[in-house]
Amino acid sequence: MARYPPVTIASADAPYSAGSVAPSARQDRAFLGRAVRFLASQGIRQYLDLGTGLPTVDNTHEVAQRAAPESRIGYVDNGPLVLTHARALLTSTPGRGSATTSRPTSATPAPSWPAPPPPWTSTSRSR
Repeated sequence: MARYPPVTIASADAPYSAGSVAPSARQDRAFLGRAVRFLASQGIRQYLDLGTGLPTVDNTHEVAQRAAPESRIGYVDNGPLVLTHARALLTSTPGRGSATTSRPTSATPAPSWPAPPPPWTSTSRSR
């Protein structure tokens, strides 16, 4: 696993402030792998990873593309350090799926998809 200075400093202090974070981090990563493999087995081929964090092992694109090489993954994070490392490490194989990164366009995050209309604006009416 890559160790970046801010992560090393934070993880060194973590056991004293909130108990050991390592087991929780491993469980989170294992869940991500199980969830993406399940989704891939159900035919899902596009993923949007919001709040990506620093790249590590078994990222969303690695798990998805092992299961279904044509999978496409979009990563979004507002941390400049995260985006710098992600752009350097996240590569796509020609003829296979793709992995891209982006940064939200404003300081106040907005949904990446349109919100559904409220139920009272439905065009179907009961009589």
